[in-house]
Amino acid sequence: MLRRAIQSGVAVVAVAAVTLGCAAPEYTYVKNSDEKTYFKVPHDWAETDADDIDNALSGTNPDSATAALRRQHSWSVAYDAASIPNGLHLLSYDATDQPIVYARVTQLTEREQNAVSLDNLRNSVLPVTAAAREAANDPQLSDFELLSDEVLTPTDGTHGVRVVYDYSVTGVMHTFDLTALVNNTGDRLYMLLIRCSTSCYRERGEQLNAIATSFTVRSK
Repeated sequence: MLRRAIQSGVAVVAVAAVTLGCAAPEYTYVKNSDEKTYFKVPHDWAETDADDIDNALSGTNPDSATAALRRQHSWSVAYDAASIPNGLHLLSYDATDQPIVYARVTQLTEREQNAVSLDNLRNSVLPVTAAAREAANDPQLSDFELLSDEVLTPTDGTHGVRVVYDYSVTGVMHTFDLTALVNNTGDRLYMLLIRCSTSCYRERGEQLNAIATSFTVRSK
């Protein structure tokens, strides 16, 4: 059984397994054909507004001209496993006991292109490198642990990193799984971020790794 839904210019395709009839699909397949970006999430996760995440990560006022320009030159989507989905679960200082995933494709300005490095990709959401953690000095983040750090060259046209790390967020340990890529011309950033409490990440590690490794970018 094949089901298609078109929302915000993004094609979402769910493929159901057939066992003595039509069973519920296991995954929702998210595709942005224009940006040649693909990944999957469990079918029962709900899509939620990503605009608040975009504004928080970019540090812009949602009503500003800068924010309007960013929306013209980027695409983002978020899916939340919580019973009451909310995109801000990704960035909250509260405990996040259900996983949330956020994906973004951004056209980089010339200034941003000149600043791109593997360390900048590692630090694109939270401070990961020692220098970035020292500079940030955020009292609500502590007990940093780097779980894995892999340099990626998934295609001839893209390169980047996948870093998995823990932070204690106001006393509760959380795991962040970040894949950040740029194309070889340096004008596009592709990001996939998964977050949940560390206990949640351990319990659902196989599922969350399947999401992270499904993230596919075909360089333009």
